[in-house]
Amino acid sequence: MKTSKHWALIALAALIWPGMNANGAVSGQVHARLTIIAGCEVSNGASPDNPASGSGTLDFGRPGPTWDSPIRASLSEDGSGRLNVACDPSVNGFTVTIDGGTHGDGTTRRLSNGRQTLPYQLFLDASGSQRYSIGQQHNFAVTSGTRIPIPVFGSVVANARAVPAGIYTDTLTVTLDW
Repeated sequence: MKTSKHWALIALAALIWPGMNANGAVSGQVHARLTIIAGCEVSNGASPDNPASGSGTLDFGRPGPTWDSPIRASLSEDGSGRLNVACDPSVNGFTVTIDGGTHGDGTTRRLSNGRQTLPYQLFLDASGSQRYSIGQQHNFAVTSGTRIPIPVFGSVVANARAVPAGIYTDTLTVTLDW
């Protein structure tokens, strides 16, 4: 108790006699830290250095009311039809899964104008020989920190019956698991 009374008297004296100097110094430490978690970054094929806020658009164009052969589209503007994925070195592989979209029925993806739907398919290759089935996982290997292309191509099936004019859309969810 003597010590706390002693400090109280010194503090009181400093208030009463303002000319009295009270000097002091305090030091401490600041810790800096950066934690990098195992992960991957997705960018679209047109801008590989910028993360994709949306992963892209499959634009099937503006056909007339009928078409005799499938209408094809690729995900990226440069025609490569791909997303790019870069992963840190601790990730050695990942899977990609694409759902059935907002207008799909569990077995078929569909574009819709709100009243009518048009079936379409997704593929891993431009020729359409390797299909992205709804919910099916596709494996990709990660090699030495390079960007891995994730190809996505689309095809609206041929349609000989006249279709009402309008904008037909769908939204797909692409899931990366590592």
